[in-house]
Amino acid sequence: MTGDLLTQAFEKAGTESGKDSVNGKAEYLSEYLLAEFKFSVSTKSLTRYFKKESTPNQQVKNYLAQFLGFENYEDFVLKNSPGSAAKTEPVPLKKKETNFKRIALFSLLILTVTGISAYVGFKNGEEKCMIWEDDHYIEISCTGSSEEQKLNPYLLENLRKIQISDTTSFFKNGVARVWYDKSNNLLEYFTAPGIHPQNGKTLKPVTRYIIDKYLRN
Repeated sequence: MTGDLLTQAFEKAGTESGKDSVNGKAEYLSEYLLAEFKFSVSTKSLTRYFKKESTPNQQVKNYLAQFLGFENYEDFVLKNSPGSAAKTEPVPLKKKETNFKRIALFSLLILTVTGISAYVGFKNGEEKCMIWEDDHYIEISCTGSSEEQKLNPYLLENLRKIQISDTTSFFKNGVARVWYDKSNNLLEYFTAPGIHPQNGKTLKPVTRYIIDKYLRN
């Protein structure tokens, strides 16, 4: 049953993050558990659990079960056992889990919609692209450069790299208004979901944990 738990957790992580690799999904899970439960488990450990190279302890299994919407690992086993009337039916999500899921789904929806609209890059028969300059995208004519990408009207208009200040509004109606990337222990903040324009990583919605840990020390 531990294998089923890990399979479902990694599948959900892939859906919410948009990442396909095992390492990418493990990274998302690691950051989720830290941000939402203040529980630390490394990407490497999660990857080893998924590949059955080692076995997670009870605490890890409980948190993964909660990530899936169950009360704990025992609840997951009960509701996923053969013949169980409640099979695969999780208990109602806690408020913080619901908020995280809503934020993640919102981000994925934006990415999907903007991906579909990205082809809208033709103007008077000339294909248009965009390139990152300092803290925002600018529109250019396509040249074939590796640094440019097809024009995406949403990102062109909305994605900005920002500096956090005392007046920064992080949430609106419980939904994140700021996204971040953490690379090499450096955090960068942006005004819209999407892909980091320079390192290609998926931007994550800011959480209360991130704010308290990195911005209010």
